[in-house]
Amino acid sequence: MPEIVLYTAHHCPYAHRAQIALRELGLSFKEKLIDITVPRTNEYLNINPNGMVPALSYDGVLLTESSLIVQFLLDSHPSHLLKGSTEPSGALQRFYMGYFIDIYFVKVHPTFDKIVYAEGSPAKNVAVDEYVGLVAKYVEPLLSNATPFLEASKRLTLVELISW
Repeated sequence: MPEIVLYTAHHCPYAHRAQIALRELGLSFKEKLIDITVPRTNEYLNINPNGMVPALSYDGVLLTESSLIVQFLLDSHPSHLLKGSTEPSGALQRFYMGYFIDIYFVKVHPTFDKIVYAEGSPAKNVAVDEYVGLVAKYVEPLLSNATPFLEASKRLTLVELISW
């Protein structure tokens, strides 16, 4: 088994991605909590010069950026979260999941940020209405067979892990 150290903050949704992936894959890892409410220490900036969490040490190799860490883990440890690209229907599943994630983060998620940062109820209500409309337009058509998870999976998939 690889030696894995996860640098994380429990209240960071991006760090949750790596935490959930590691747990779903059943991988043992050491956790180092990073306080992201204060300037990062020089020690942590040597690990991740951007100062962001998560960061992952995988057998001494440092990885950053949550979605890339998750993709690396899934490529290294095939599981129910994502089929291997050479498995039957694996490449097609990867395409559909990548498409869903791309649509969500390019077309829909920027409006979610408008909700979070809106000042006052009228602006927030406008942003909520816009978000609901975009979900109906772009996301709902991709969920026709999502019972309970994408592609009728009975277990969590990459899509839920990345886009929640």
